[in-house]
Amino acid sequence: MSEGEPTKPLAPTNPLPENRFELELEFVQALASPAYLHFLATSRAEEDGKLFLQDSSFQQYLRYLFDTWSRPEYARFLSYPHALYFLELLIEKPTVLKEWSLPAFRNFCHRQQFLSWQHRHESLYGKGTVPAAMDPKIDGTTSPVVPRADEESAVNN
Repeated sequence: MSEGEPTKPLAPTNPLPENRFELELEFVQALASPAYLHFLATSRAEEDGKLFLQDSSFQQYLRYLFDTWSRPEYARFLSYPHALYFLELLIEKPTVLKEWSLPAFRNFCHRQQFLSWQHRHESLYGKGTVPAAMDPKIDGTTSPVVPRADEESAVNN
C-alpha cells in the first residue's frame, strides 16, 4: 500500500446479528429452567470435551450477560426472575456447577421454583374465591350455571 491510498476500514470477522437483543433475552430466560441448566452442566464441547459450564470463555459470556441483563433497562424485559438468580449462582459459586449435573439437585430446584411461583401467585392475587355460580355447595355441580336458550327467553319475557 502506498502513502496516497486511503485505508479501508476492516470488516469485523464475526459481525453481530441484528436480533442480538432477542437472542440474548431468550438465552437468559432459558437459564431460569433447572432442566436446561442440568443440560448445560452435563454437555461437553465437541472440540476439547470440556464441560460448557467450566469453559472460561463461556464463563466470561455468562458474566457479560449478568452484568448487562441485571441492569434495570434490560431486566424489565425478563419474564422469569429466577434467570438472574441462577445466572449469578453460575458465576459466583463454582461449586454449584457440579451440583447442576446431579438429577436430584435439578429436581430439588424445580420443586423450589414451583413452590416459589405458587406462593408468589397467592401473595399477589390471594387464594381466589369460587364464583357463586360454580360453588358446589349451592347446586352440587362444579360447572358454571348457564341458562339454556329456552330458559333465557322465559326469563326475558
